[in-house]
Amino acid sequence: MISLEEIVKNTSGETRKVLEQFVHETAEVIKEKRRLEKANEYYSHENGLLRKKLYGASSEKQKASDIQEQLDADLFNEFELCAQLVDSEITEVEEPPVTTPIKKRSGRKPLPKHLPRKVIEHDLTTDEKICECGQEMECIGANVSEQLDYQPAKLTVIEHRCKKYGCESCNTANKTNPAIKAQLKAASKPLQLLPKSIASASLLSQIVIQKFCDHLPLYRQETIFKRLSIKLSRQTMSEWMLKLGRAVIPLFNCLQDKVLDYDLAYADETTIQVLNEPGRRAQTKSYIWCFMGGPPDERIIIYQYHASRKAEIPETFFDGYQGALHCDGYAGYSKLIAKPEITGINCMAHVRRKFMDALPNGNKMKGVSGQVVRLIAQLYKIEKSLKAQQAVPQTILATRHEKSKPIFEVLKKYLDEKSRCVPPKSKIGEAIRYTLKRWPYLITYLEDGRYEIDNNRCERAIKPFVMGRKAWLFANSVHGAHTSARLFSLIETAKANECDPAEYLNYIFEKLPYCQSIDDYEALTPWEVKKVISDFKA
Repeated sequence: MISLEEIVKNTSGETRKVLEQFVHETAEVIKEKRRLEKANEYYSHENGLLRKKLYGASSEKQKASDIQEQLDADLFNEFELCAQLVDSEITEVEEPPVTTPIKKRSGRKPLPKHLPRKVIEHDLTTDEKICECGQEMECIGANVSEQLDYQPAKLTVIEHRCKKYGCESCNTANKTNPAIKAQLKAASKPLQLLPKSIASASLLSQIVIQKFCDHLPLYRQETIFKRLSIKLSRQTMSEWMLKLGRAVIPLFNCLQDKVLDYDLAYADETTIQVLNEPGRRAQTKSYIWCFMGGPPDERIIIYQYHASRKAEIPETFFDGYQGALHCDGYAGYSKLIAKPEITGINCMAHVRRKFMDALPNGNKMKGVSGQVVRLIAQLYKIEKSLKAQQAVPQTILATRHEKSKPIFEVLKKYLDEKSRCVPPKSKIGEAIRYTLKRWPYLITYLEDGRYEIDNNRCERAIKPFVMGRKAWLFANSVHGAHTSARLFSLIETAKANECDPAEYLNYIFEKLPYCQSIDDYEALTPWEVKKVISDFKA
């Protein structure tokens, strides 16, 4: 069969020009067809991802059976480059320890013993106590059952009566001799965080907890108070919140400084809408930044409002900091973690998310993405096992070097190989490029047993703010956004230290008016207040 190329070569004159033009146009059509096919494939994948985010499960967890099946099926076909290493290291990691499952006790759990109890005794009548034989029966015990009772919220008016005293003798003498002053004295009431306000510390703490912990907007709280026959407008409560935001600034700054005192920190950010922001449209995105730090028994969570996502924000916060910083791959952290005094640790969960998005539609664990996701699953399996054992940092470090490090070596070789043969603008190409670009910061967690494989701790800390945002939608002003950030910081820091946030806020709102020094504010940190509350309850 004669090819088209031979026909063109054997033709001359006008016919050849026509044939050459036809070949050129046909080639262009073929190129355009291939381009459109790739574009169609790309947008079909994008459409599948969007549909999954809207209607599918958000969890990235994979069944262990699925992972094992795929590993058995095609692990060695994909990893020709390092098959022996995969066989020796991955298979070893994958074998779960043989444990005897603990059978969970069935039935209803007993009610907490610390709750107050109201005992109601039920007895037989005198006639019912008579036995069939005619003798009176004796009590031999009781069948005890429990019910959980709820008492609705109750408001009480605290009436402060400051008694006044005067000297009758001086008052009488003052009438004849004005040089003698009448003596008057009055008792003083305790200092209030909001002077001349009707709100007690307990009421303020309740409003704050309902808004920022239970995510009840002020307009809903207004209706709750209305049911209790109290007219308390959302405008009044909003003014109280703004005043509280200013009153807690010294304590907030004290906690903020302590984040930098420990050599392990976390950072993340999320969006917030501020309606009345000078020089900006209401629809413009603003940001709440989350910074975490402190030793395990003194965790600190700090939220800050900023109008942008600029790199200067984390750089300013961590100015002078020396230690490790967990963060995601956002370019705003790049300059910060490149400093010699800071050890950058990037998030493996973000890497996994990139490859999960690159999976074929239907979330089938196949191809390059499937292999990478399964390898990452092995890394997380090791971390889960260490967490279950409550391993100390030294044990964690040794285990990671023994089991996790070989998996990273396999993963690196595999990604280097595949980066040369996948389309760079495809989803899998973007995922590989994202991973290799951040590789030095992804393996940093192998250097210290205290470091974590991902930044999920900080992402979990920012989740309460995201949940609250779904309820109250936006902040009305910049001042309101700053107030929300500060009050959220106090609540989440208290929760991180297992200190009841309602009790904590009630305590500090009573003590803040008396604070005059740094030591006074440090005594109001959650771990210190927790000791006071525990001693009081004891």
